[in-house]
Amino acid sequence: MGRAAEAKILHLLDVISVEVAATRNELRNEFRNEISGLRTEVRTGFDRVDRRLGNLESRVENVEADLRSFRGEFERRIAPLER
Repeated sequence: MGRAAEAKILHLLDVISVEVAATRNELRNEFRNEISGLRTEVRTGFDRVDRRLGNLESRVENVEADLRSFRGEFERRIAPLER
């Protein structure tokens, strides 16, 4: 193999290594952006679930309060009848 062929091969290897490095950086940046977007979506989803659970807990607390009130009223009215 002649010197010219070796020089051309080394030049092509340099070009390939630069292209691979550039592609790797592009892919890494795209991957990071994708992961960042997914994290944001997951965070948003969890926030939405937390809000809904909070609303549900409030409604359950209201139902429990109403049930206690009903039981108290029921006992107040029925207890004298049972005696």
